[in-house]
Amino acid sequence: MVEQIAVLSPGVWNLKDMVRELTGYEPVRWTPLFPKPEFGCVVGWGLKPTSRKARRLARKSDTTYVAMEDGFIRSLLPGPQETPVSLIVDRSGVYYDALGGSDLEGLIFESASWRDKKLLCRAREGMRLLRENKISKYNHAPCLTPEEMGLATAPERRRVLVVDQTYGDSSVDYGLAEPESFTSMLESAIRENPGAEIIVKVHPEVVSGRKKGYLARLGLNDERVKVVGIDVNPWSLIEIVDKVYVVTSQLGFEAMLAGRDVVCFGAPFYAGWGLTDDRVTVFRRKMASPTREQIFAAVYFNYCHYVHPVSKCKVDFEEAVEWLVARRRESLGKSFSGSRAG
Repeated sequence: MVEQIAVLSPGVWNLKDMVRELTGYEPVRWTPLFPKPEFGCVVGWGLKPTSRKARRLARKSDTTYVAMEDGFIRSLLPGPQETPVSLIVDRSGVYYDALGGSDLEGLIFESASWRDKKLLCRAREGMRLLRENKISKYNHAPCLTPEEMGLATAPERRRVLVVDQTYGDSSVDYGLAEPESFTSMLESAIRENPGAEIIVKVHPEVVSGRKKGYLARLGLNDERVKVVGIDVNPWSLIEIVDKVYVVTSQLGFEAMLAGRDVVCFGAPFYAGWGLTDDRVTVFRRKMASPTREQIFAAVYFNYCHYVHPVSKCKVDFEEAVEWLVARRRESLGKSFSGSRAG
């Protein structure tokens, strides 16, 4: 008999087919309106406040709490209306928790010893696929030229990118950061890069009006700072800057993969391994020094799981990228260009 996994959240229940495919357990709904089912573990959405009941149930039942989260290449559009093409399943924590650790942190430790040439070649090709196809977590925003973003065409000075995030983002609290980290980040970017053009990127969900950000409250009226408040594919920015400042944003990871200098004012999963300039230290991570290819393989090949949104069957990383590219082409057509920026 297949073991059952309890689902408390309506949002997770909407993804029950993916839960079944990725965990191997049969999802059962736990709700006060029905008799309580038998189960062997409990699934919830990461460490978000909405998962508190699920985590409490797991503790009371002395069973495993399985954390699910969106993967690092999620969908065309942000928001719950779009079925994710990738999810993470973590049984020891969640990737953005720098205090408690996670399955991903364990994988990155292991990856530092991976020497398989085929695997590392696949990782290099995977990095190329993301960069050339301009694939990120969300993939609806257009690629724009510097002029279209209100920037100089070919500046004589360096460009530095400062990345805002959505207010209350769990990765900020669990990433050993706080709202003041964003203030320190912006001040440091200006101070440490005299003469550079400082670009502040607003988060896509702040642009859409769904959420608030951290940096907008600072005014951002410094003449050295240019705010990009329009929705733009993150690769359009990565390709034209020399250095990137983040707190815990995924954009910092993508910039690191592209070979940019990345400064972290929090402790995201990719910080602490010797590949970023870290202003917050996670001492246990100093025990391993993985390469970019090794971290990429750990994150995209081992930690993330991919399910075709239509067939509900597992696919690999490359097939997921191919599906997203096709979905974007079908939905956006010529309004999206993957080769204009840079």
